[in-house]
This record gives sequence, C-alpha cells and structure tokens, in this order.
Amino acid sequence: MGTVPVTIDGVMMPKMRSAGDKPQAVVLVGQLNITGLKVGGGPIETPPAEVPPAQPGAPTFPIWGPPGMELPPIPGYPPVAGHPLPPMPDPPPDATKPPAFVPIWHPDFGWIMLPAFPIPTPSKK
Repeated sequence: MGTVPVTIDGVMMPKMRSAGDKPQAVVLVGQLNITGLKVGGGPIETPPAEVPPAQPGAPTFPIWGPPGMELPPIPGYPPVAGHPLPPMPDPPPDATKPPAFVPIWHPDFGWIMLPAFPIPTPSKK
C-alpha cells in the first residue's frame, strides 16, 4: 500500500469533556495511506506521434517569420510577425489644470454639469 509522510499541527479537543478537560496543542507526525492505493501503475504514456523527417534546409510548416521577413504569397505561409507590444495609449490629461465642468449626480435630475470654480488665490495687498 502506498503511503506519504504527513504532519498535522492543530488542537486536540477531548471527546468526553468534563469540567477539568482543556484543549491541547498537538503535532501529529505519521504516514498517510489511501485505502486501495497500490505501489506501481502511474500515468499512461501515449507513444510519440511519428513525424515524417524534414528535408535538410527545408522548414517544417507552419513557419513564422520575424518582422520584416518576406515570404511568398502562396498557401502554407503564415503572416509575418509584427511588433510584439501594443500601441502606446494617449497620454493622460494634465492633472495640474482643473476641468472646465464637474459632473454631479442628482437622484431627481440625473447627471448635472456644473462649471468648476477657479482655485482661489490670495489677493495681493
């Protein structure tokens, strides 16, 4: 029967509890076995698929060309790879400039656009 080592760290509670019984911190170390598990067996490996040998110097399809590679436009040739990174997004708006209008939700009217008030600056005296 197959076994594996196991460690259980926990608290043991007395089954028949009386006034003086208290839980105890315990560590159980032992072997874990599964009923019916036998040594041997294992995964079933399928035989490798037979791939016909390629001629020297001739690539096996499908091939994937690097950016800029020119391939003949006949069936069997996939498209040439492009740039691996997505295009750069537009830069975020300037956070130092306040918006001209501020959207506010009102339960009776819905969205209301109010003009943003300028930031007060101290007056020069």
